[in-house]
Amino acid sequence: MFSRKSLLAVLAVLGPAQAIRYLGRVNPATKELSWSATGVSFTFSGKSATIGIEGLSGANSAELIIDGKSTYIPSVSGTSVTTPKNLTQGKHTVIFRKSSEAQFGSIFIGNITVDGKFGADIPARSRRIEVIGDSITSGYGIGATLPCTNTAALEIISQTYSVRTAEALNADLSIISWSGIGIIRNYASGQVDTSPIMPERYTKYGANDASGSYPFPKSDRPNAVVINLGTNDFGHNNVRPKLTGTEYTAAMVKFVRQVAAGYKNDPTFFLLTSPMMSDGYPAGENVKSTQRAALNEAALQLNGTKAVVVDWPDQGSDLGCDYHPTPNTNGIGAKLLTEAVAKALGW
Repeated sequence: MFSRKSLLAVLAVLGPAQAIRYLGRVNPATKELSWSATGVSFTFSGKSATIGIEGLSGANSAELIIDGKSTYIPSVSGTSVTTPKNLTQGKHTVIFRKSSEAQFGSIFIGNITVDGKFGADIPARSRRIEVIGDSITSGYGIGATLPCTNTAALEIISQTYSVRTAEALNADLSIISWSGIGIIRNYASGQVDTSPIMPERYTKYGANDASGSYPFPKSDRPNAVVINLGTNDFGHNNVRPKLTGTEYTAAMVKFVRQVAAGYKNDPTFFLLTSPMMSDGYPAGENVKSTQRAALNEAALQLNGTKAVVVDWPDQGSDLGCDYHPTPNTNGIGAKLLTEAVAKALGW
C-alpha cells in the first residue's frame, strides 16, 4: 500500500501526461525532439522541476526558459535537465526547447517531475506560424562570425528570424528545416545528393520518422506558413546545370499546394527571398532577381491561395559560419516578416 508521501511522488511523475504540452512538430509516440525549436512546456508550484532525458543521439544544444528567463545549453548531456537551485517557492512556467537542427541529433524526453504539484497546461496560442526552410532557418553558424565551422552549439535558434517573428507576434511556432535542402534539389557538391528534398522530408512527423508519417492534426494547423527555400536550388558550383526561374516557380507552386492540401484550413503563405543570394554572385547570373521574379510569378499562379512575397535584402559582408546570416541579418528578416504577417493577417 502506498503511503501518502509516496502516492504524491507517483502523481508528480504521472502529472506530465496531462500537464505538459509539446512545442512544434513532436511525435507523441516517440517523444523525440528532432526538428529545431521543438520542446515541452509546463507549469508547476514548488522550487524544483526535472525534465528526464530518455535518450540522446548525436550532439544537441537546447534552451531552458524559466518564467521567461532563458539559459542556453550548448551541449545537452546526462539523463536530465533540472531547474536552477536558486528557484524560489511559488508558481513557475518552464519551457525546454531544442536549439540545434535534426542533422546533429535528437533528444528523447522522459518523465518530468516536480517537488510540488503541476499546474494547468500552458494553452496553445490562437496564432500559429509554421516555417519551412534550409540552413538559414536552422540558424546554421549564427553563433559565430566568419571564419568558423558550424556545430550544434552554434545553432542558437532563439536568434533566428523565425523565433523572433513568432515572439513579436505572440504566436506558437513550428519549424521544419534541414541544412542544405532544396525544393527541387539539394546543395551542390561534387557528388549527386540523393537525400530527400523538402517536399518529401516535410511529410515526416519527427525528422527521423518515415516519409508520409505526419498526420496534419487540426491542433497543428497554422495561420501563416513561411517558406524560405531556394538558396540550395539555385546553387550549382559548376557541377550541374543552372536552375531557371520557370523551374523554381513550378516547384514552389506545387509545394505550396501540397502543404495547403495537408492542413485544409487555407493558411496564408509567405514566400521569402534568400539573404544569401545576390545579383553579384555568381557574376552575371542575377540569381536574386531571378528568385524574386519567380516567387512573384508563383504568387500569381496560386489562384485561390493567399501568397505574399517577402523580399529579404542581401546580407552583404555581415557573415556567420560558411557565409550564413548573423543575428543582425536575422533581425532584418524578422522585422520584414513580422510586418508582412501582421499586415496580411491583421495581427
